[in-house]
Amino acid sequence: MANTNREFSEADARIAEAMKDPREQRGPFKKKRANQVLTRGEVRAIKIGRKKLRKEMRARGIRSRKEFELTASSMGLYFDRGKFLAFWLWWFHKRGLVSLIAAGVLLLSVLYMYSSITEMQGHFTINMSEGLFAEGFSLSSEESFEDPKSRLFCDPAVEVPCVSISDIQADVDDVDGQHNEATYFAYTFYIRNEGESIVDYDWELVINSESRELSKAAWVMIFEDGLMQFYAKGREDGTEEALPYYDDNTRGYCQIPFEEDLIDPEGQAELIAVKNGREYYRLIPYVFESDEVIASGSQWEVEPTDVHKYTIVIWLEGDDPDCTNDMIGGHMGVDMKFRLVSEEAETDDEEPGLFDTNWFDFWGVDPADR
Repeated sequence: MANTNREFSEADARIAEAMKDPREQRGPFKKKRANQVLTRGEVRAIKIGRKKLRKEMRARGIRSRKEFELTASSMGLYFDRGKFLAFWLWWFHKRGLVSLIAAGVLLLSVLYMYSSITEMQGHFTINMSEGLFAEGFSLSSEESFEDPKSRLFCDPAVEVPCVSISDIQADVDDVDGQHNEATYFAYTFYIRNEGESIVDYDWELVINSESRELSKAAWVMIFEDGLMQFYAKGREDGTEEALPYYDDNTRGYCQIPFEEDLIDPEGQAELIAVKNGREYYRLIPYVFESDEVIASGSQWEVEPTDVHKYTIVIWLEGDDPDCTNDMIGGHMGVDMKFRLVSEEAETDDEEPGLFDTNWFDFWGVDPADR
């Protein structure tokens, strides 16, 4: 009891000392009592008094918050309420409005930076479905799989000119990772079954975004385990593209590009003439499967530790009649997707999942720059 009396006496002394401080409060939320702004000393004295009263009431066995507030109010140990209103009044008063605008600009800047980073990470990737990932598959830009990943990121080829299939490097399938030239996009990667089950999977190369109808002039090579097929969008009348086209046998390719790698050289190259002992060929790309899907395929009975290799090459075919100046500044986004055969293909109506909506990008420039 003596200790309690001593504490109360010390509290009275602190109250008396605090009351001597006549300075005004700082900040936007000035405490008031009976609608009168208090000094710093009065605020401190009320806080000390409330603390003392709480101890006194608890010592008498009174712990009701309602009774405490009623008693404190009768003794003048209270503050007016209404901080929420004071907050908004302060924001829109003098410098508060400037602070609000500055905070808004800062928030927009942070959101812009976040969206930019997210966008960059979302583009130019190879990804797997959640089901394939759960089976233990991983991706790598190196055959050694020293750094396996669940998705791969790569940079776009930008400001590429229109070129010919003959300009693609002959060793394009022999270089791991990203190896863009100034004239085309190229990326080589691997997928491995690190799980314990024998798995079947599908793959798709899908157009996710484009402008200026760039896909009309974009040609695509897909190497799968060293074997290649090449693709181009069909003509307006629905027929397959061909270079030179079927009504022109006056010119042709002196040799079949990547002939040793082609799965079906006879189906993708047609002999059209022999002059002075030299053969000339017409190239016939497979037609894109749809407006969105470039090509698709499957791997069956992929056993644990099995590795499959892919190289994707995309270029603007300058000999394609659709490659015109109208495409300058255009872009095309492409996504390489892997999923279990048992998983249903995604539709445009579905919400994007963890491994969805990612692109390769590149930009078209004037064919005259070729």
